[in-house]
Amino acid sequence: MRPGASFDSVVATCLRLAKDGTRAAIEAVCEAAAGLGHWEGSFETLRAAVRPFDTVADTYRDQGLGARRPSRVHSIEELPLALGFLVVAKGDYRDTVLGGVNYGRDADSIASMGGAIAGALGGLGSIPREWVTQVAEASRTDLVAPGRVIADVARRVHADDTARRRAVETAFADLDGRADRADRAADRDDRAGR
Repeated sequence: MRPGASFDSVVATCLRLAKDGTRAAIEAVCEAAAGLGHWEGSFETLRAAVRPFDTVADTYRDQGLGARRPSRVHSIEELPLALGFLVVAKGDYRDTVLGGVNYGRDADSIASMGGAIAGALGGLGSIPREWVTQVAEASRTDLVAPGRVIADVARRVHADDTARRRAVETAFADLDGRADRADRAADRDDRAGR
C-alpha cells in the first residue's frame, strides 16, 4: 500500500496487472459497481457483470467439470466481486465486508479479500472496534499483534536496507573521489608535459 492510495488506485493497479479473463471480469464488475450506491440491492447487477467470465456459473453448489480450471477467457468470481464491493462502498471497510458476506456463493473469500484491501486502505481505525473485539474473543486470537509485528519487521528491514544503501553510496563516493583525484593528477601531468 502506498500513501494516498484509494479504492480507485487499487482497482487501477489490479487492472494493470491482471490478464485476460480476470482483467475483463474486474473491469466489467467495477464498471457496474461504480453506478451503485450501496451493497444492498447490488447483488443482481454485480452477478450479471461477472457472469460471462465466471468459471463456476450460476450452479455454484453443482459445479461442472470446467469449474476452477485455468482459462484465458474466464475468471474466478471472488477477486472481481471483492473489488466490486470495495467500489460500491467507496473503500469503506464495513460496507465492503457486509456486501461480500451477504452476496452468498463464496462469500467468505469475497468478504475477506475486500475487507483486507479496505482495512489496508483505512487502517485499524476503519474497522469497527466491536468487530475486532468480538472476532478476537470468539477465535481466541489476537488480531492486532501480528500486524504490529509485521510492521516492526518492515521497519527493521527498511532501516537495514537504508544502512546498506548508505554504505554503498559512501564507498562509491570514496572511490569516485579517488578517481577524481587521479584524473586531476593526470591533467596536471599532461599540462606539465610529463
